[in-house]
Amino acid sequence: MRLFAASMIALGLSLSAHAQDTSRDNELVTSMNTVDMRYVIESAGFEVTQALSTGIGLVGSDRNGIVFALEGRACGDTPNCVGLDISFTLEGGYSGKDANEINKRWRAIKATALEDGNMFLSRYLILDHGQTLKNVRFNLQNTYAIAGRLLSEIEGREDADDFLPLTSEDIDWGDDSGAYANDGACDDARFQEEEDVFGYKRNHVLRDATDCRSAFDSGALTLFLDFGDNSSANANNGVCEDARFSGSGMSDNASENDIEGDADDCISAYQVGLISRPGSS
Repeated sequence: MRLFAASMIALGLSLSAHAQDTSRDNELVTSMNTVDMRYVIESAGFEVTQALSTGIGLVGSDRNGIVFALEGRACGDTPNCVGLDISFTLEGGYSGKDANEINKRWRAIKATALEDGNMFLSRYLILDHGQTLKNVRFNLQNTYAIAGRLLSEIEGREDADDFLPLTSEDIDWGDDSGAYANDGACDDARFQEEEDVFGYKRNHVLRDATDCRSAFDSGALTLFLDFGDNSSANANNGVCEDARFSGSGMSDNASENDIEGDADDCISAYQVGLISRPGSS
């Protein structure tokens, strides 16, 4: 497997040796043009290789030739676009099932199986409410890292029946500090599909590790609620900004860009009943 139009030489964030210009990091943008896109690419240590043949955007690569694209969306008739799509393409014989498995595991990106068997990975940013250029760069680096992680895991596994299954190692189980821990039943609300009422199962999120992991490993449980990680620029500020949730514990600045990126804040609010998961009252 390899990234589209590039040999898979190395994984991880490969920055060039020279210092990058980060002078515009704190600049708040509500739209982007190719000048802004160039800044984001080069400040991340990547190289701009060409402009897109259609649309408004740039193609970039790392020093090993791994290729990606930044493309403006919702541009109208101007060179300034209020949306930005960050994308990679993985070569190989992928199916819709493969895309679904990737989407279950990595909510920060969207995977689409293409007709030619390649896999298109994208991350979409909405800019009209304002994003710093530093945060845009962070989103590029995060998407790059996910693409690399996927490649490292699937290398040599093209014929696997189950592509990228969620395993115990992928889940943060927490500890056994809950009042009903080690009673043989999983009480962590993340493994409950419905009935998201406030109660002890919310309180047991990340507090019933042994029971829940045993049930998951036996095939009896499914992870229905994934809080993600703390990759958002707004993580650990004491308020939940993951736009999937609702309730009094939500920030006024909740954003789609913080989806599955503000785990600790959202878990704390969820445990005490201040927010509800998507689809719950």
